[in-house]
Formats: sequence, structure tokens, C-alpha cells
Amino acid sequence: MGRHWRWRGGGDDPPDHAPNAQALAQELGVHPLVARLLINRGLDRPDLAHAFLRPRLSDLHDPSLLPGIARAAQRIAQAIRDHQPIVIYGDYDVDGVTASAILWHTLRFAGAQVSTYIPHRLEEGYGLNCEAIAQLCQPSDGQSPKPLIISVDCGITAIEPAQVAQQHGVDLIITDHHTFNPHRLPPAHTLVHPRLEPGVYPCPDLCGAGVAFKLAWQTARAHCGSDRLPQEFRDLLMDLLSLAALGTVADVVPLVGENRIITIFGLLRIKQTRFAGLNALIDAARLRDEKIDAYHVGFVLGPRLNACGRMGHAKEAVRLLTEADEPTAAQLAAFLTAQNEQRRATERRIFQEAWQMVTEGQHHAQDRRAIVLGKEGWHPGVIGIVASRLVERFCRPVVLLHYDNGVAHGSARSVEGVSIHEAFAACAEYLDRFGGHAMAAGLALSVQRVASFREALIRFVNQHLSPEALRGRIEIDAPVTLDQCTPALFEQIQWLAPFGRGNPTPRLLLRQARLESPAQRLGASGQHLAMTLRQGRCAMRAVGFKMGDWTPHLPAGSVLDVVFEPHLSSWRGLRRCELHVQDLRLADQAHTLPAPLAAPAAS
Repeated sequence: MGRHWRWRGGGDDPPDHAPNAQALAQELGVHPLVARLLINRGLDRPDLAHAFLRPRLSDLHDPSLLPGIARAAQRIAQAIRDHQPIVIYGDYDVDGVTASAILWHTLRFAGAQVSTYIPHRLEEGYGLNCEAIAQLCQPSDGQSPKPLIISVDCGITAIEPAQVAQQHGVDLIITDHHTFNPHRLPPAHTLVHPRLEPGVYPCPDLCGAGVAFKLAWQTARAHCGSDRLPQEFRDLLMDLLSLAALGTVADVVPLVGENRIITIFGLLRIKQTRFAGLNALIDAARLRDEKIDAYHVGFVLGPRLNACGRMGHAKEAVRLLTEADEPTAAQLAAFLTAQNEQRRATERRIFQEAWQMVTEGQHHAQDRRAIVLGKEGWHPGVIGIVASRLVERFCRPVVLLHYDNGVAHGSARSVEGVSIHEAFAACAEYLDRFGGHAMAAGLALSVQRVASFREALIRFVNQHLSPEALRGRIEIDAPVTLDQCTPALFEQIQWLAPFGRGNPTPRLLLRQARLESPAQRLGASGQHLAMTLRQGRCAMRAVGFKMGDWTPHLPAGSVLDVVFEPHLSSWRGLRRCELHVQDLRLADQAHTLPAPLAAPAAS
């Protein structure tokens, strides 16, 4: 069976927003369909909708509201005054790398003696570890002052590493945004976390780079002794917004409220950046002539920054965004691009192997609503991405493990309705360690316990995920006709961007559209689908990415209901509407078209 279609905000029947949408459209001066999209996102009042459509930098929350930040900033300012070495301890993903760079640039600008430390994904694993902290606490020459250590995007559960720093007489400031147990907090000098005091900070969904940006802002205040910063510090913070936007989009936090403001203004600033590394990354990705949006961050720039951390060591990505000059930055950006190509090839191989294991082993049966797979030789830096691909296909939580010397290390991805962190907590007796949040987590356990862990996880998920949810769900915002699909409307819809978690890309329903000619395969290997749809006098191009195997089922004259995302393309100065198909079904049938039997492409 195909995915279940339902209207966003409620049920199988479209909600009647017409009167409210008309009134809101008149108030805002927008198309009624745009007003309906706003209402679907809970923005049913003119003041809320206006603030969403026209965000202002002045709407950023005062950083002093963030729990722990004032004490942390004062301690950092003291370290700068005392010429005490400062070590930034980051994570190896885009969020951690950009968070490290944000703080590095701020502290260097303030005159601090600052360095960075990123753990090796394969050799050290995620987060603070005792050995690294002990090493950082001991000056290499035996004479220099002990450093101040600041974690970014990690550390909120690092009790033992914090104790090591404490034993060495080293102050540790932990800044993080991940899930934690409020009754088991690390004994650090200061904890900075948007959820540390529930209800205090207005945007509890900041990512690690967002927290680092706020700490940079507050540290600048503490260093300058005033809430009103000199112009040079304000200019620096504006540039740092571009790094914060990269982390915010890449970490898939909700793109609403303050996260939306950071992303919008950061992306506007990104091609005017002063940072040689970011410029080199944009050039290596051939985006200099593009208007960089959330898509480019999530699928072009982000994967390049992630690649060296997945395939090797993320310190090169941090070096790119911090100390690299133009020639070095160009070399590093080229290296990251090559690493990303290697990552993609590795990902495709693992995906095909995992797909075969799922289908041959019937791991996708209705009474087994979680998938746990493991194998020697699977690259630990890539399995998290593959898990995401399998979640998209099988609509259930997926855990992928790589086996090494009797230990299984892995990554998990989940679906709405199942917190994988809670699931792991319920199965903790089988795990050596785990950490993360509701939608993604990491874990380690003995290979001998994998089978028992799999059954325990399946029991937990079966209680929290209904069989109907395994079909997947596609939420539709509104019905449209082809004659409504104009460049002017599609441009207004783009006012709602950037799209992502919390602000999904609008999906519209086109009913009773006829295929003018047989559907065609598109792309070098024919993996995509191209169609021309007609309603009355209007005809429009539609593309279904990774839907090429549907082509034989779509002869000329087929009458279809199509769910699509509106896309506005530009070619030789001409704007053209294009429908990006998400799902379709024969208009005279209640079910979707037959799903392809072959494994979909991994990337």
C-alpha cells in the first residue's frame, strides 16, 4: 500500500479555512492560498503571520536569558584578560564544527589565546571523553597555565569527563542543546543549555551553533563591559550568523521563531562573508552564482563539511572555517569535496547491502516496527545517513550497527511518535552507552546482545507505533488547479521559506490531471520521472525525483491526482512553474500506483 494522504492540521477531509484565509489574505495583502498555508502552520492571527513573513534581527532574544550564559561569559572574559589558554571542544558534525568556528572567531577577535579540539569519530566517539580531557588539562610544556575548556554542541551528559577536569583543577564550561537527565548533570564550572531551566529561554530548540552564537554575543558584552557593542564586534556577529545558519539548518532543528531569524539573515549574509574558508566552500560547491537557501545548506554545503568527520577527522573542516588563509582554504575545500564523493560511494554500497538484509530477512514485517541491522565493514561515519534513507522507505525507526572486535557501535534514526532516546532508555539494560534526542541517537553495545536488544526495541516500538503508521503519511496543505499555479503565486509561497522541520515545504493537491503523453524517465540512469500534466487549457511540467520506476504505469491519457511541492525555476531570465511530485495515484482508484520493487537509489 502507498502512503496515507491527509490534510495538514486534521484528518482525511480538508479543513474549511476559507473565511479565515480570505480575511487574513486581505489583512496581509497575500494570495488566499498563502494565507491558508500560514493558518496550517498555526499563524492564524495577522500579528503572528506578519512577524513570520517579515522577520527582524531585533526579534532575536537577548542572550542573557539563556540559562548559565552570564556566568560563562564572565569566566571567558576573565580568561581573556588573564591571557589564560582557552580550548574549544566541539563535535564532528556540521553543528559542532560551525559552533566551534563561531566561538573561535569571537575569542580570537577579543585577543584570546584559543585552540580547538574535535574528537575522532571512529577512535574516540561522540562528545567529551576522559582521556582527551585529561590530556587537555596538562600543558604540553609543563609550564603554561592550565586552560579553560569550553564544550560546544556536546557535554551535557559527560559526568565522568567533567569530574576529570575537576580533579585537574581545570574549569569546564559546557554548552549544549541535547537531551539530558536533570537529576544527573556534570559537575562543570557552568552549564549553558536552552532547556536547563524549563520555560525560561523563549527558544528552547536552539542548535549547538545557535547556543555558541548567543555565547559569542554575551562574551563580547562581558569583554567590552557594555551591552552596546562597538561596531567591529557587531559586524563580526553579523558574519557569524552565516555559520549559525549552517548549523541550524544542518542539525534539523525547527525553523521557526529565533531559528528562522538566524537562518534567514545568516543565509542572506553567507556570500558576503569575510571568512576565507566559507568562501572557498561556496566556490568548491559551485554556488557562487546561486541564491543559497536551506536546500543548498542541507544537501550541498553541509555534506561537504560533514564528509571529513564521517570518513576521517573533522579537524580539517574546523581548520577550513577558522584559521585557513585563501590558498589553504581552497585546498581544504577541494579535499572536503573529494571526501564527500567518497562518502557518497560508501553510502550507496551500505544502503544496497542493508536493503537486501531488510527484504530477505523480513525485517519490515508489520509486527516488527523497528529495524536493527549490523555488519562488519560498515563505515561508522556513514551508517547514520543510511539509517535515515531506510526510515524514509520503511516508515519506522532504524538502528544500523558496525561490528568491531565484539563491540557494536551504531546510529539510529526515528519517526514522529517514537522518541528513539526514550526507546533506548527503555532498553538500557542491553546497552553500554547511548545518547542523542528524540529523532536521532548513537549507541554502543556488545555484539552478543544485539539480538536481545533488537527484540526489546521492537517490543517498545510496537507499543508506540501503530500498524497504519508503517504506510507513511503525506500531509497536504490545500487543493489547487493548474490555472492557479502562476509564477506570482509560487513566488509568494517562497515568502514562507526557509522550509524544514517545524515549517515544512508546502504540499498541494492537483486533482484530475491528464497525462498529455507517456511519462518519461529523466536523469543519466533514468532514476527520475518527467511528465506533462494538463487541466483544460493549462499544461505544466512535473518531475518526480527517484520515481523513474513508476514510468511504465503512466501511459498517455492517464488521469491522476498528484501531490506536489511548488517550485519556481528560472532559465534565460524566464520564470517557470514546475511541480515537484511527492506522490500520485490514479484518479479513479482509492489506492496509489504500485510501488517499485527495486531498491531506490541511496543518493
